[in-house]
Amino acid sequence: MTSGIAPRTPAACGRAATPRKPAGQAVKILAAVLIVTAIWLVLASVREGRGRVGEAVDRGDVWMIEQHDPVVRLGCQAALPAEVDRLRALRDRLEAHLAEAVPGLALNGHPIERLPNTLNVSFPGVDGAELLAATPSVAASTGSACHEGHTDPSPVLVAMGLARDRALGAVRLTLGRWSTEDEVDAAATALVATWRAMAALPSRT
Repeated sequence: MTSGIAPRTPAACGRAATPRKPAGQAVKILAAVLIVTAIWLVLASVREGRGRVGEAVDRGDVWMIEQHDPVVRLGCQAALPAEVDRLRALRDRLEAHLAEAVPGLALNGHPIERLPNTLNVSFPGVDGAELLAATPSVAASTGSACHEGHTDPSPVLVAMGLARDRALGAVRLTLGRWSTEDEVDAAATALVATWRAMAALPSRT
């Protein structure tokens, strides 16, 4: 004998029955959403100059992006080669301007195998720290250490075998994402003017 009461099903309760999606498909959808969101965040941070990639490019360390972060590499892979070439061209432009105007300017490091955005040179006859202090329009560093009124040369340059006077005259100039040709030319002009004044050399026309 059967009962006249029908079983309570979704349809009987006023809800349409929908098939459940397999668990594997749900995981794939979630993974896709996470990947798209991550890429969007990376691109946004690069565009606004924030995040690891934005900071790395600002420092010029575009080749030092973490190897374990494939999403970051994917978002910036296309832009990095062009940026490296641009920075290398600006570095060479700065070096050429300084070498032309400063007799005896010495390059510290390998002429080819070096960072594309960094120029380390020694100005003859002057202290690099004093040169930069007298050129406030240029933000750079020497790598030297100051102790009780005297300056010690960069230990890295000393380890490379540079003489003390040359190491003391060293200046490290770093270019970044926003550096322009006009800024490079202005920095070179300012450094040359300060060096001539400190070295008591006549201005060349």
